[in-house]
Amino acid sequence: MQLVEQYTRLIAGLSNKELGVPQEIALAEVAGILFCTQRNATWTLKKMQNQGWLQWQPGRGRGNRSMLTCHLAPQALVMSAAKELVQKGEIHTSRQLIQQYQSEWAGLEEAYSLWMSSQFGLRVSREKERGQGGRIDTLRFFVDRPFRCLDPIRVLLRSQTHVVKHVFDTLVRFDPVTRTVVGALAFYWESDESGVEWTFCLRKGVLFHHGRLLTADDVCYSLERSSGAESRHRWTTASIESVKALDEYTVKVILRQPDRLFLHALSKEYASIVPQDYALKMGVGFESWPIGTGPFKVVRNDDSMLVLEAFQPYFAGRPFLDRVELWCVPEMETGSDPDHMHLLRSVAGAGIVPASKGGEWRGFSRHEQSFQYVSLNANKPGPLRRTSFRAVLAAILSGAVLRAELKGARQPVEAWGDALSYLQEETRQPDAMLDEPGAYRHKGEPLRLYTYPDPDHVEDACWIQNRCAQYGIAIEIVYVEPEELARSERLQEADLIVDSANVDERLELSLLEFLYADALSIRHHLDEEGREEVEQQVSRMRALTSDTQRADPMRAILGILLGRHTFVPLYSNRIEMRAHPQLSGICLDAYGWVDFSRVFVQP
Repeated sequence: MQLVEQYTRLIAGLSNKELGVPQEIALAEVAGILFCTQRNATWTLKKMQNQGWLQWQPGRGRGNRSMLTCHLAPQALVMSAAKELVQKGEIHTSRQLIQQYQSEWAGLEEAYSLWMSSQFGLRVSREKERGQGGRIDTLRFFVDRPFRCLDPIRVLLRSQTHVVKHVFDTLVRFDPVTRTVVGALAFYWESDESGVEWTFCLRKGVLFHHGRLLTADDVCYSLERSSGAESRHRWTTASIESVKALDEYTVKVILRQPDRLFLHALSKEYASIVPQDYALKMGVGFESWPIGTGPFKVVRNDDSMLVLEAFQPYFAGRPFLDRVELWCVPEMETGSDPDHMHLLRSVAGAGIVPASKGGEWRGFSRHEQSFQYVSLNANKPGPLRRTSFRAVLAAILSGAVLRAELKGARQPVEAWGDALSYLQEETRQPDAMLDEPGAYRHKGEPLRLYTYPDPDHVEDACWIQNRCAQYGIAIEIVYVEPEELARSERLQEADLIVDSANVDERLELSLLEFLYADALSIRHHLDEEGREEVEQQVSRMRALTSDTQRADPMRAILGILLGRHTFVPLYSNRIEMRAHPQLSGICLDAYGWVDFSRVFVQP
């Protein structure tokens, strides 16, 4: 990069900037332009000449001036250097180079983004060392931020959780087709009649990515770790009283009380099994360089990209793909949900590698079950302690009005199955509510709204600010990164928070996460009376045996949350995607993502 900077500085300092035309110049003048000694200027010119950027003919004898011919436009050089850095995997450095010059040269950033977009999608290459032709099938996505945390007990974003699902395994797995819990690392389990004592039998021969065999001690360590103070998802193992290894491949778990959702909770990615030796050795470094038993292993993770490679001895069968690359390219975001990975999404404008044979691009779409919402802090001293004021705010912050005005991929919220009947929009008009006798009109300090500085969150927050201003309510927006907003003190000091709820086919479990996850606002914003009512319904739900029976307490819980105006559902996203004609095995999960382990490339 330094040589590129020196060349652009040299061109800028020349009186005649025409390319391909020799011009007289003294070595001392070159040294002056480059701010270096004449000796260093000579070395620098030789380096540039070896690169083919210019031709330098030093003058012979006293008074003879040297001749300099520049061959390459600095804009083209910067673009070429940026591309070369990308091909070397140095995406972060490449982006820095473009950002350094984008204000000087119009169109540079646009040209770079256009070229970058062509790098994503399906890549088929050859590596001799692989043998038998060495074909490497790579699927390349872009994301808007690095994956700094991939520890199952610490992940915050759905994109992080999606990667965790491919790097780790859980004891059991939830099958969304049959809606049943099936075996994963445990091939058999049983409980006593009371439903308090559970015994799990582990598969033999399961390898962690660093080569060690899985044992019962790893399971005990992982479940105890999930319940520890460092875990952001203690709710998944909250029912566990104790865990004990009976032998190398048998684990006994004792619950505090019967919990019919216990197996479902063990299927969550947050309860993934980690290697005890490696996790203890790495400490906080485990977040960036995790090791699990999953179908893919992490081989690179930095500010430029995350690279996953197929784990050859995976117990459930090696994935068909060889590599998955997730490049961090924030500038390619175009307003879609930044918590998604983008490959062939028409909504994201990602470029596609042309098909190597004929065939039509195949379209996929899905109404996302997860949804955006705004929570109202009924626990913070101030106007939001008043139920009547929260009711007015809930009417003002109408999801229907937001969707009509902001449009885009925003759709009505569809979540929690039969319980959706409790997610009806507020029908009362804010003006009428404010005109009622005794209605509270807040004229004090602005209410503080916290959210992420991502495009969709920013757009939603600004809409809320403008919407509230129409009714005389001032909103101050505070943008913080996900790690910061996950802190309990931030959640507690906010008046309002714009966030998203994770909802998948495990409906009851998704509701428990919405209620109890440490990093979500509902747990901190629901008032004491509401919390007691919710706890009663949760206890009832945990004791029931069937989905049909549990639907009733689910509806009651959502009725409590909405009736107390704790949150206002805003919208879900409509996910659209186009797939390369050679890609098969693609389907969108509840979060709108692709299961990497099922994708394969047709010949």
